[in-house]
Amino acid sequence: MAATTTTRGVLVLLAHPDFKNSKANKALIDAIQELPDIIIEDLYSPSSDTSFNISHYRNLLPDITTIVFQFPLYWASAPSEMKRWIDEIFTPLAHEGRVTGKKLLIATTAASEYDAYRSGGRNRFTIDELLRPFEMAAHHSGMVWHTPFVIYGLREDPETAKEYAPNYRQLLLSLSQK
Repeated sequence: MAATTTTRGVLVLLAHPDFKNSKANKALIDAIQELPDIIIEDLYSPSSDTSFNISHYRNLLPDITTIVFQFPLYWASAPSEMKRWIDEIFTPLAHEGRVTGKKLLIATTAASEYDAYRSGGRNRFTIDELLRPFEMAAHHSGMVWHTPFVIYGLREDPETAKEYAPNYRQLLLSLSQK
């Protein structure tokens, strides 16, 4: 999944430590990878020479309207390479004002069912509460927080994501047009 240039569009930062064996995140990526104006960067790809190259993003961001952090929920947060990208790339770019005014969307997959993510539920917190650090990063960097795209219950049925993949595709299409 190499980056290409675009005139307007969506940058999807995929952070999945085992994407090759993923069903849910793979279904989402399969639904969008051929769309125009969608750039997918796999933060775990050993062949990617751009994922942690800040100059690459400085050149790319002027044409991007939306940044998507896509990942499976790991222990109530994102996998480590997403955090590394936020620390090494996003933070300096935010301090430079390069993400101001752009939309931030979290697209995440959760093993547990929806009811587990509520106050008093098995996981004790809502998904909104768990994603609050990302919302704070968007707020402090002048970005526009977008309602997260979440697929629940993947432990029981990993194929569920295929049902939601068209919705994800449509959402990213609409975000690339704005």
